[in-house]
Amino acid sequence: MGLRTSREKLSRPRGGYNRPAFQGPALGLALAVAAAGPAAGQAERVIFPDAARRFEFPLAAPRASAMVGRIIHVSRGESAFGAEWEAEPALGEVWPLLAIARGRVPVTLHLVTVDARRWRLGLEGYHESSHLGDEYHDRFPTIARVNWSREIVGFWAGYALGDVQLRGNVSYAAIDAVNVGRGGGALAVDYIGHRRGLLGKWLEPVLAGYAEAQEYTDWTVTWSGRAGVRLPDADGRRTFALLLNFLDGMSPQRQFFTRRTRYAGIEVRFDL
Repeated sequence: MGLRTSREKLSRPRGGYNRPAFQGPALGLALAVAAAGPAAGQAERVIFPDAARRFEFPLAAPRASAMVGRIIHVSRGESAFGAEWEAEPALGEVWPLLAIARGRVPVTLHLVTVDARRWRLGLEGYHESSHLGDEYHDRFPTIARVNWSREIVGFWAGYALGDVQLRGNVSYAAIDAVNVGRGGGALAVDYIGHRRGLLGKWLEPVLAGYAEAQEYTDWTVTWSGRAGVRLPDADGRRTFALLLNFLDGMSPQRQFFTRRTRYAGIEVRFDL
C-alpha cells in the first residue's frame, strides 16, 4: 500500500501538474485478524513467513510495484507540452498488510494474494484519483480539469511456466465519479532467465510485455514493454534492475485519458 504518482510519467518540474494519488484498501483488517488467529499456532514464522511474497504487478505494467527512477523521451505527448524529455522518480504502490501461512498455501493480504503451486491469485481494491495542478492550468488556462475519482476492484491470475510468468487481470470501477466506462482488462508475460556471470556478478536477463484496455477508451489497447537485466539477492526477494522501457497507446495520466502517447527510455528499478 502507499503513495503513487497519478500517471506513468512524471511531468517536468516546471509544469507541476501531477499530484500523488493514494491507493487505499477496500477490505478491512478484520479479514487479516480472522485469518491469522487459527494459523498462529500451526508453525513458526506463521506471520510473514519466508514463503509468502508480496503482490507485484507484471514487470512491463505502467503501475509499479518497486522503487523506480526513469528518464524517457516522449515522442507523442498527450499534454500541451508536446514531445519532450522527462524524468520520474516513482514509489511502488503495493505493500503487504499481513502475510500468513495456512498449511502449504501462503496468503498475503495486499488485499489478498494466494500462492498455490504454479498459480498465483490476487484480489485488489484501491482508490484512483488525478487532479490537474494549478501551475499547469495557469500556463494553459484553456485546458479543462478532470476531477478523476474512482474506486476500483480487480482480480489477478498468474501461472508459471518455467522462466515465464503469464498473468491476466480484470477490473471494475465500483464507484465512478467521472461517469466513464467502468470495465478494464490486461494480459502480461514476464520472462526472467537463469543467472549468468558478468563482471563478477550474477545477472538475470529480463524481457516483459504488457497490454491493457479500458472501457472508457473504447477498448483501445495500450502496449508497453521492458527489457534488460536484474541482479537479485541470495534469496531472490530483493533485486536491482536496469531496464529499457517503452509505451504506446492511451495516456496513463487520467487528466488526458482520451489522448494517445508514446515514449521510450531507461529506468533503474529497486524491488524491496
